[in-house]
Amino acid sequence: MIKNNISAILFDLDGTLVDTRSRFYLVFNKSLEKFNLPTVSRKVFDNLYTNASLEKVVADDLKIQFWDYFLEDYSNISSPDEFMIPGSKQALYELKKRGMSIGIVTGRIASVKSVWRELKKYELDQFIDVVFTRLKSQNRNEYYFSKEQNLLEALDTLGYKPFESMFVGDHIGDIISGKRIGAVTIAVLSGGVKKEILARENPDLIIESVAKLPSIISDSETD
Repeated sequence: MIKNNISAILFDLDGTLVDTRSRFYLVFNKSLEKFNLPTVSRKVFDNLYTNASLEKVVADDLKIQFWDYFLEDYSNISSPDEFMIPGSKQALYELKKRGMSIGIVTGRIASVKSVWRELKKYELDQFIDVVFTRLKSQNRNEYYFSKEQNLLEALDTLGYKPFESMFVGDHIGDIISGKRIGAVTIAVLSGGVKKEILARENPDLIIESVAKLPSIISDSETD
């Protein structure tokens, strides 16, 4: 059951509001080349991606450098196959209309300005209150893909506590981060990670996409 005291909703970006998996594939292979690792076919990539196991092809001693390079390069490349996930704009509109504070917390090591540009491209910027991106120096002694620090900073900026918030994302790292700070966690399948993989992290709810979010929150408010 989703708690009905939610006032702030934080969203991951890639795979949650915008489908950039084609870009992910391009940047992933570019990063493999950078570190003299064998590139992968799209079929192999998709299999690893859906099972949240891309790290298997990156040597342990290269992981930090590899993902730093990948996340820094992610906003420098685009693919013609990218698109806004259906229903995202309407969902944000409905949530904003209800008075929700809305933020973006992305794992990209990029300028906040670059993320705002992409949000504007899809006309999503009008619904967003804050954007937080990852710093290269973050999380050196813990789970690499943790977003805890930025989630807490986003909530502090918006003026809410974790128990008043919800974090929506498509990857296991999003669920782990949201649960660690005490937010309600919603996993979406729109990113492509298998449901059973996401379920292992025990999110509060798994839904097809953010398009379903307004009705889920509406249902919880009437319980």
